[in-house]
Amino acid sequence: MAEANLGPLALKRWPHRRGDPLLPFDAADRYLLKQLDEHRRGPATLVLNDQCGALWLTAAASGPAWSAGDDWLCWRAAVANAEDNGRADPGDAWLWPWQAPPRAPDQVLLRLPKAVSLLEAQLAWLADGLPAGTPVWLAGMDKHLPAQLVPLLEHWLGNGRAGLGWKKARLFTVEAPGAARRDAPEPARVAVPERGWTLQAGPGVFGRRHLDIGARFLLDHLPTGVSGEVADLGCGNGVLGLSLAADNPAARVTFCDVSFLAVESARTNVVDHDPQPERHHFHLGNGLEGIDKQFDLILLNPPFHRGHAVDDRVARGLFRQAARRLAPGGELRVVANQHLGYQRPLGKLFPRVDTVARNAKFVIFRCIKGSP
Repeated sequence: MAEANLGPLALKRWPHRRGDPLLPFDAADRYLLKQLDEHRRGPATLVLNDQCGALWLTAAASGPAWSAGDDWLCWRAAVANAEDNGRADPGDAWLWPWQAPPRAPDQVLLRLPKAVSLLEAQLAWLADGLPAGTPVWLAGMDKHLPAQLVPLLEHWLGNGRAGLGWKKARLFTVEAPGAARRDAPEPARVAVPERGWTLQAGPGVFGRRHLDIGARFLLDHLPTGVSGEVADLGCGNGVLGLSLAADNPAARVTFCDVSFLAVESARTNVVDHDPQPERHHFHLGNGLEGIDKQFDLILLNPPFHRGHAVDDRVARGLFRQAARRLAPGGELRVVANQHLGYQRPLGKLFPRVDTVARNAKFVIFRCIKGSP
């Protein structure tokens, strides 16, 4: 697994994976910490979008620090790295969207998220909650910077400027206006015309404005006659599990995602569109880990990116989880890009793997777990 030192800290990504090529921090994190070291306004620091705790743990060594984020794996990595380095458990120092810190920070470190929609929501939140003049320092790697970032800062906070590049990263500075300049962005709405639904999706939620084409293909090939426990694994806005439940009233769906905002989006959509929302459950975490039940059916449209990096090991890990958590005779139904070649790893985990459907880009597999 990749481990790297940042000053006195020895950091790892989480979950720990053998041969993981991704490091727990990069030059953008170093640039933010360099800025903090040279221009700190006071002891208290708010951190947004920390990957593995590098920013939060370093800032916390010099004063109160809080880490705000949407990703459960980032929270788990921060907890693990705090423990490994003999630091206090984050506890109340971790903030889910849109929890306010217990006191106003003296400065904010914001690592640019992948989704511009999440960045805009965070900028609106900071503008509304920070005292006037609070410095906000943002950084990202050059190759991943969103277009027109300075105008975006000016739109939400009224000011902003780009700094110099450093080790293929760039820093941006802005000061809080002391009051919101704009209303917070509205949740995106996604039409599902065949159901007559309009689903909400929070900032950063995958497929927030248009249904992912893989998910749409799987919607046309959902099983019927389903009863018992179902998991919508990597649920996003919940469209797969919600559609399955609409056609199978005896099914109970657990909506699972690593994103807090995705789980909350799915929860909102279930309440809005399912006549029996109380039969369903919601799980924020690393796939199916931490769920103490067996499933009769698992639906999966797996990611093949981790952040900006292409990485199909996330999907392969979810396949292994599904194989463990399915009841004997249970089914994993998964849609995937054909070029990813998932039939072979699925065949190692399941005694029976059938092709349900395929088109020019996607294939849907039906994987049946054998008897114990």
